[in-house]
Order: sequence, then structure tokens, then C-alpha cells
Amino acid sequence: MRRRQGLLTLGGCVALGWSATLYGAQAPAPRVGEIRPLGQDRFQIGHIVVDKRAGRFTVPGRVHVLGKPLEYLATSPGGMKAYETMLELDASGSEFNLACILLGLERDANEVPWRQFRQVPRLVGARVALSIAWSEGGKRRQVSAAQALLNADAGVQPDSVEWVYTGSPASESSGRFAADDTGVLIGFVHDASSILEAATPIGIGAYGSVRGHPMVPPVGTAIELIVETAGGAK
Repeated sequence: MRRRQGLLTLGGCVALGWSATLYGAQAPAPRVGEIRPLGQDRFQIGHIVVDKRAGRFTVPGRVHVLGKPLEYLATSPGGMKAYETMLELDASGSEFNLACILLGLERDANEVPWRQFRQVPRLVGARVALSIAWSEGGKRRQVSAAQALLNADAGVQPDSVEWVYTGSPASESSGRFAADDTGVLIGFVHDASSILEAATPIGIGAYGSVRGHPMVPPVGTAIELIVETAGGAK
């Protein structure tokens, strides 16, 4: 019991510290599900499982959009940009961001202000590796997120895509954490609401060129998103 209370206290301190850093003292507290210890530096935040030793966390979800114009890789359920997002994950913005923080990810001090994201050709930040796994023919299949996202018309090679942690600001309309307000978790068009972004934007000026690779299973198929730090990625 004492160990669990300690973890909950740690989670609360981390969340509040991150909130104060991003928004100032008047920021609303983030919405985070129960944080449970799983042993050996592994924790569960809602549906997210964090493995600190391995430098990764996993999030369950499902294929949400394929064959239509995409601008985002992942959304929370009911997110504002869900109609152009390939994956729907079972996580709120606050839960997803807390998982990133528990892996040691922080916003780069050299990153441009939020409102300038669309104006720069490249974002800086702590690099992460993203992959997607699903069951196919009774076997587990896992590919990089870029491979799953990019169809031939996108004109981008998957191995050229880099993902970085950018965090997410407070929403100007509600004052809440923007990733909670919009549902945006991972994007590739330099949307400041994203928690993770493609360092270089994809599909800008060619709307509809990114629609998902044909290898991705049908809409509704259960998937798992794997997020790994540079040190944890294999």
C-alpha cells in the first residue's frame, strides 16, 4: 500500500510539475487515469503500459481511417481531428504526455514558440521511435509508424521520417491542456497541439497525398502503438 501511494504521489508531482512549467501556476490539473505499479520499473497509466528500463511505452487502439487524406497519426477517442487520423488510441492527452515524461522526454529549450510551428521547416526535440503492431494470421506483425502511414503517392521514404517530442500547450479557447482539448496525440503537419510530431512535415501543400499504406489492416482492427526513446529503440 505504501509503495502504491508513493507512485501516485510521484505521478501527481510529475504531472503538476509539467503543468506548471508549460502553463504557469494557474494551469488546470491534467486528467490522468489511475497509475499502478507493475514491478521492475513498469507502470500502468490508464491503458498505457510504461517500461522505464526498456525506455518505451505501449498504447492499445485501433485503425481509425484509411484511404482518405491524413494529417495525424494518432488521436484520442472523439478527437477533433479524428476524421483525418489513422489511429485511435485508448489514452487521453494527459495520460499520453505523462507516459512521455516518465520516459524522461522534455520539451527542447531551442524549440520555436508554439505559434511558429507551421512556419519552420524542421522541429527540434527529443527523438523517439514509433511502431505499430497487430495480429495477422495468428502472428504478431510490427512495422515502423512511417511505413504504416506512407503510401506511394506520399513521395516520402519511411526511413527519412523522424519523430520528436514537442509537448502541447494550453488551449487558447479553454485553458486546458491542448492535447486533451483537441484529442491530437501524434501529428505530421506541425500542429502545436500534438505531443509527438514529425520533425519535418509530411504532405504540406499536397493534401490527400498521405492515406496510409495498403499493408495496414482494415478500419477497426486492434493495434498497439509502441513509443521508444532513442536509448530504448532497437
